[in-house]
Amino acid sequence: MRGTGGAEMIKIKGLTAEDLNGFMDAGTEFHGELRFRNTFRIDGKLKGRIVSENTLIVGESGEVDAEVECGVVSIRGTVSGRIQGRERIELLAGSKVHAALVSPRLVIEEGAFFQGDCEMTPNAAAGAGRSNLAPVPAGLPSRQGP
Repeated sequence: MRGTGGAEMIKIKGLTAEDLNGFMDAGTEFHGELRFRNTFRIDGKLKGRIVSENTLIVGESGEVDAEVECGVVSIRGTVSGRIQGRERIELLAGSKVHAALVSPRLVIEEGAFFQGDCEMTPNAAAGAGRSNLAPVPAGLPSRQGP
């Protein structure tokens, strides 16, 4: 999408280009370890490892095969490997995820594909969003009936 004056505008759920720390466009391939601050968006191909305390966005054309450890991971493209979201993981409509997910919060939109394991780990950052429901003790049926 082009704005006035030929300046390219990138919009990602309220983010603009100024909010991005880095961007890997379609047609770009990277093999190795990626570390970044703030927000990074991948629309190309990445294989390896991604580490950040902040937000990773995998766009529609993004293809990631990696061990990911980030604060927030928002996926609309294709991801395989292991994903750890310290705050949350978002599988958005159109995403294809074959991975082991580890996060205190998980959002899966209608139209997202997920195959793999999921571990919901309590975390200090997730304290405000924790459920007040007591867990069902092991050995008890999950469904109560007459």
